[in-house]
Amino acid sequence: MNKKTAYYSGIFILLVYLNLATGSLFASSADSNIPMYSDENIAAKINDLGGHIEFKYTKEVKDYIRRYTKPGRSGSEKILGRIPVYFPVFEEKIKDKKLPEELKVLAIVESHLDVGAYSKAGAAGLWQLIKGTARQYDLSVRKNFDERYSVEESTDAALDYLSDLYGQFNDWTLALAAYNCGPGNVRKAIRRSGGKRDFWKIIKYLPKETRNYVPKFIAISYLLEHYKEYGIEPQMPDKRYFETAEAIVYKHLTFREISDVTNVPMDVIRKMNYAYRKNYIPANSKGYKLTLPKQALYSLLEYYNYNQIEFSKDHNYDFSKYILNNFSREIAMELLGSKYKYDIEVLQVRKPKIIFTENNEKLKLGNKIVDISKYKVNQFESSFIYHELKPGESIDQIAMDYGVKMEDVMRWNDIHLSSPPRSGSILKIEK
Repeated sequence: MNKKTAYYSGIFILLVYLNLATGSLFASSADSNIPMYSDENIAAKINDLGGHIEFKYTKEVKDYIRRYTKPGRSGSEKILGRIPVYFPVFEEKIKDKKLPEELKVLAIVESHLDVGAYSKAGAAGLWQLIKGTARQYDLSVRKNFDERYSVEESTDAALDYLSDLYGQFNDWTLALAAYNCGPGNVRKAIRRSGGKRDFWKIIKYLPKETRNYVPKFIAISYLLEHYKEYGIEPQMPDKRYFETAEAIVYKHLTFREISDVTNVPMDVIRKMNYAYRKNYIPANSKGYKLTLPKQALYSLLEYYNYNQIEFSKDHNYDFSKYILNNFSREIAMELLGSKYKYDIEVLQVRKPKIIFTENNEKLKLGNKIVDISKYKVNQFESSFIYHELKPGESIDQIAMDYGVKMEDVMRWNDIHLSSPPRSGSILKIEK
């Protein structure tokens, strides 16, 4: 090697060293803001999670926690932001079926709450159901309509499948493993272990992916409880996903038509209605569900004059309450508006004290006496109470205060979006 070659080689090595040192410096600076907890501390927090799943702190769990809180922080923030869109649905159905609440975490393990997730093995949707399992639990899987992408229907199917798996193994941790690799593989692992029916005792006999499946479940469960301690901030999606309503549609209706009428972008319509694979709702006799932002749905219904489109009465998930209970005041205000500035107090349904006068033609709203004789209260309307609309009050706010649906308030008072009531108007609310 001549002197010139040696000189340039030395410069190259120095530059590589400086680059690595600088990268290490920046990495250390970034990681310095992330708290470090001892294994004993994390293990104690995991044990506190309790529940029906057998939580353990293992090397695999530790690796997943590090992944979600350090290099994978941005992904964790996206997952956390999707939680209020889907968890209210999961929790309501889990409660109805009397299943362990922890099962909602499984959708994160399966799809990271990406409603359009699709795997190489052909599993689809939030719960990553394959065609055979989906059809076994009465989901429609067709080219133009695939209910594996429907939030409510796929959740019902996944939870029923998990319930059946628990019936086979009488152990929720084994049921999770069977959800991943199939009940046959779990039974095979039990046989090879000499008949043990404990996930941690048969783990080495399970497929490799399944060995990491439960540790991943545990790490995500830990993250949901302790993400704030790591300075992780949920990356919240568009506000429109939290104020939605559903309609039942019988006519052929394209997403382009819906977008043209409502001004809702096509990508939002798709995400809210991912089961329709060809961007349209086919004509049908049983009624297909359409989910849209509330105001957009009202506009669509009025545009078609309720012809072959009608309100769904089953959409009753309280996304606002979930956000207030599980996220900071700042995030709640950003998503739900300044009317939630009093945080959790707004969840208390405080109906105004209403006192009728002797002739039942006047009532007391707060300290004000209102003459309602002109509103012709008759025997058929005796089940209603009355509210005077104050300046700045919205119909959805009144609906929340009285614990009723906004569309019902509009129906009871014959309110149309094109002519909203003015302040001072008297609204009737069914008791």
